Amino acid sequence: MNAKGACAAALVVGLLAGCSRDKTAEAVAAMNTSNIQRLGNMYAAFQNYKGGRGPKTETEFREFIRDFDPNKLKMMSIDPGNLDGLFTSERDGKSFKIRFNVGGGRGSVDAVVFEQDGVNGTRQVGFTNTTVEDVDSTRYQDLLAGKGAAGPPAAGGPPAGGSGGAPGGAPGRPTGRPPGAPGGPGQ
Repeated sequence: MNAKGACAAALVVGLLAGCSRDKTAEAVAAMNTSNIQRLGNMYAAFQNYKGGRGPKTETEFREFIRDFDPNKLKMMSIDPGNLDGLFTSERDGKSFKIRFNVGGGRGSVDAVVFEQDGVNGTRQVGFTNTTVEDVDSTRYQDLLAGKGAAGPPAAGGPPAGGSGGAPGGAPGRPTGRPPGAPGGPGQ
């Protein structure tokens, strides 16, 4: 596991558990600049609040987010009244695929949120250590299948070049509603 990634994930969870001073709010906002990053961080929060287990279903994940501390959601720029928007990529406009049942917790680095189409030949993958990686099709499929899930370096570092390292958590089951499906974007 990447020590910097583990520190970054611990920092997000620590900041969310701590007070809401202006500097804390700024630090949390800086680690939540896109929906994929927000969902990866909320997944890590779920793991930490639920004894290391990941959400079993999208419904359970959404309920956790909806019930999360409103002040902390505000720092992360999450509107609990618009979770469909949160579960949609700003880049390709489609619902994210999410790997459920991924175990982890403090210091884990797991690929859990995936763009469907991406842009310009790459798709983004969100990890539980605050990072997002642009990946090619081969790496995407490996990460979606739970292979090579050791993620990229901590936020701000260059993306990892290939899969490797010990897989994190159980493979999980990728899901994601296609646009237009009941409960999907625009519904």
